[in-house]
Amino acid sequence: MVRIITETTCDISLDTLQEWNVESLPMFVTLDGVEYRDRYDISPAEFFEKLGQSKSLPTTAQITPNRYQEVMEDVRDKKQQALFLVFSSGLSGSYQSCLIAQEAVGYDGIRVVDTKAACGGQGLIVYEIQKRAAQGMSLDDLTETANWMAEHIEHLIMVENLEMLRRGGRISSIAAFMGGVMNIKPIIHMVDGKLIPFDKIKGKKKALRRLIQEMKLRARDLDKQKLFITHAENPMGAQLLVDELKTEHGLTDVSVNEMGATIGSHTGKDTITLHFFSEAP
Repeated sequence: MVRIITETTCDISLDTLQEWNVESLPMFVTLDGVEYRDRYDISPAEFFEKLGQSKSLPTTAQITPNRYQEVMEDVRDKKQQALFLVFSSGLSGSYQSCLIAQEAVGYDGIRVVDTKAACGGQGLIVYEIQKRAAQGMSLDDLTETANWMAEHIEHLIMVENLEMLRRGGRISSIAAFMGGVMNIKPIIHMVDGKLIPFDKIKGKKKALRRLIQEMKLRARDLDKQKLFITHAENPMGAQLLVDELKTEHGLTDVSVNEMGATIGSHTGKDTITLHFFSEAP
């Protein structure tokens, strides 16, 4: 079976990834001078608790080419095959690091895909690909499928405010200012792997309904898809979204996951994300 390898930016628990037979490489987060491996050294709950007590903003660091290379050399030495599903190149240099490692190892049994995704979007691609790998799909077919998914994955994100995204350089100061007034909940999506604010809604419940409204405009075959929701220490908000999807729209195949330290370092607490494909894969 093809080895599936990703990073902790997929925001799937390590236990679940182990059940899926998926390997996960940790990103690094530094908070108050202490460096942590996302999920391996610090859980989502621990991170947001420390973040709430901290007077400084966390910083994140991508995985080095050497770390990717170590894993790829293991694949080569064992004469296996592997598919790397990598965090969006629009948000990090991890994809480039992975390509550098692939070139250094020079082994034909390895493929690297820029998922153009993050958080539950990356997680949803990992979920769909690991299912196909377990069914015996070939490396070439898995790679083709993952590239298709990268072009069709959707991210709809509600954040409490845009200040942490602004400080992290993910959005502009003007966009952050517009999202920070009058209980406005900014709505963000991803375009070519980059975060772009596209709407602002007053009130949390209305903002969550806006996520669903936008999803139904963008997607076909939702009743044939699995939906992923990710939350940043906001289980009540996630449950509101789940309930709305199930009771008002009949969409019951929904997975809820916790946002980890890497993505949470940029979005802040209480963020809710909704992920799906523009058409069923």
